[in-house]
Amino acid sequence: MKLKGKKAIVTGGNQGIGKGIAIALAEAGADVVVQYRAEKDKAFATVDEIKKLGCSAFAIQADFTEKNAPEIFLTSAIEKLETVDILVNGAAAYKSGSLLEMDPELFAKMQKLNVEIPLRLIQRFSHYLISHKRIGNIINISSISAIKPVKVIKGICLDSCSKASLDMLTKCAAFELAPYKIRVNGIAPGPTETESNKAYLLEVTEAWNHVIQNIPMGRAAKPYDIAGLAVFLASDEASYLTGVTIPIDGGALIT
Repeated sequence: MKLKGKKAIVTGGNQGIGKGIAIALAEAGADVVVQYRAEKDKAFATVDEIKKLGCSAFAIQADFTEKNAPEIFLTSAIEKLETVDILVNGAAAYKSGSLLEMDPELFAKMQKLNVEIPLRLIQRFSHYLISHKRIGNIINISSISAIKPVKVIKGICLDSCSKASLDMLTKCAAFELAPYKIRVNGIAPGPTETESNKAYLLEVTEAWNHVIQNIPMGRAAKPYDIAGLAVFLASDEASYLTGVTIPIDGGALIT
């Protein structure tokens, strides 16, 4: 298996894309810690699925809005795994709102959750790898909204700006960490159906259907579509790849 013996941390690994990535990493042989803020049952269900694959798995609750929570979480995760090789920053916030009526405090909060928290996790993760002279890699989960606002979804500015900042963080981190043999890449999913957004999609069915009609491959992504790319980026097959954020969107960006 591609990741046999590797140790991975996946934030937001209890559901959606994060869950898909956590399970795919385990299918490739990695032991995994999944972080969750709420919905404990889903986190432990993910852990159970991973254990059935023959890998070790742990769930750790962490609310990253609390003081020092990212650093405390990462330390706990490394203790559970005994060491670490892979960090997937999958936890994120999403809020929509009109540009002309946007609360600057909400804009700052989105930047904190979607950019500052990954930064702090990257810092602690990288300090660990450097001090233990270990090779590792980081995968940031972005969005195609960082590249092109989705025209039919109003109020995308908050998400687009925070994800664009995350993409630049990926580039900067890749540049500074390359001498330490730490790779940093990103994945930018297009419209994706997950268990966590089903209720929302029912509320915006007309807009969602319009989004799907503009995807050349004729469907939204599923978590497993994203997970395969994450396994590749985490593997030695991608050993010369760093500083890129790869869209995986069924062709949405070319329309």
